[in-house]
Formats: sequence, C-alpha cells, structure tokens
Amino acid sequence: MKTDLSLGNRPDLATERLSLRPPNDRDVDAIVGVVGNWEVARRLARVPHPYGPADARFFLDHVIPAEWVWAVTLLGSDTLLGVIGLTPEEGADAAELGYWLSPAHWGSGITTEAARAVVAFGFERLGLPVITSGYFEDNPPSGRVLRKLGFVETGHVMRPCLAVGDEVPSIRMELAHPDARIITGEGC
Repeated sequence: MKTDLSLGNRPDLATERLSLRPPNDRDVDAIVGVVGNWEVARRLARVPHPYGPADARFFLDHVIPAEWVWAVTLLGSDTLLGVIGLTPEEGADAAELGYWLSPAHWGSGITTEAARAVVAFGFERLGLPVITSGYFEDNPPSGRVLRKLGFVETGHVMRPCLAVGDEVPSIRMELAHPDARIITGEGC
C-alpha cells in the first residue's frame, strides 16, 4: 500500500474498551485539566507549563489540523481521558506516535490499547513503512508501552521539553511494518 499522509477525514477508531475520536471544542477544559498537570507536561516535548485554555485552543486550531490526532475516551462516554496521534515526519515516509493520558488512568492499559489501534491505522490505512516514537528517560512507563507494541530502541538524544525549559535525555524508538506484531496481538 502506498503511504498516504494526507490529513483528510479522520475516522473514529474503536477498541475493546475505547473510542478514539477527533478532539473538539468541548474538550478544552479536559485538555487543560490533564496537560496543565505538571506530572503530564514534564513528560511531553511540545507542551508549555503552565498550560491554559489559550494553549488548548491553539492545540485544537493549529496542531490537530496538521496531524492525525484522536481523543481517547471510554466506550459509551465522551469524556476525554487523553490524546494520541501520529505526526507526519517532514521529508520522510514515516510518522511519529505521541500520546498523553490523565494520571488517574495511568497503569490501566489504556495507552497501550489506544496505541495499538493507532499504529494499526498507520500501517493498514496510511501505508506507513515505519512509525517512530520516543520518551524521556525519566518516563520508563512510556517506554514499556512502546516495547509492548514491538518498538525497538534506535538511540539516545537530547530533546527539548517546553515545560522544563531545557533539553532532556530522550530515547528514540521505531517500529517497522514487518515488526508490527501488534496487528495480530502476538507478543503483547
């Protein structure tokens, strides 16, 4: 399948427990509530701290239109628990997986379940040959999510973190299509 990184209609995705839908204006308060939490913001590269409604509006108006982004909700609920998405990599036939989740739901498997659906979408619907990702070294749970999906480490780099106001040690990872065991659930 040919890689299609065009950002047309973003379909809703569903898993056993989750519904993934495009974020919308009704999510502003939930986005601020989650991303405004220092424990979340310090684990993300592109999020300032403090984070307020104007930042959430910028995210909805300028970031989402340029990326494949979904709000993570429980089936039967429209309440945003987190966000997950694929950012097309400039000049490459790849996209970067990124995500954040409310600390109230950390350790529940929600991130892994949502990431499995988004990675499958990237390979099956977009035709991506590779999906990249990464995490800050002081956030090993994020690395465990990626490893469960079959991502392998590709290197260590310093990466800017807006909330911290400096570069922080980061581990880069990638998943090539032939390694996509997540599609069948093997090894997860």
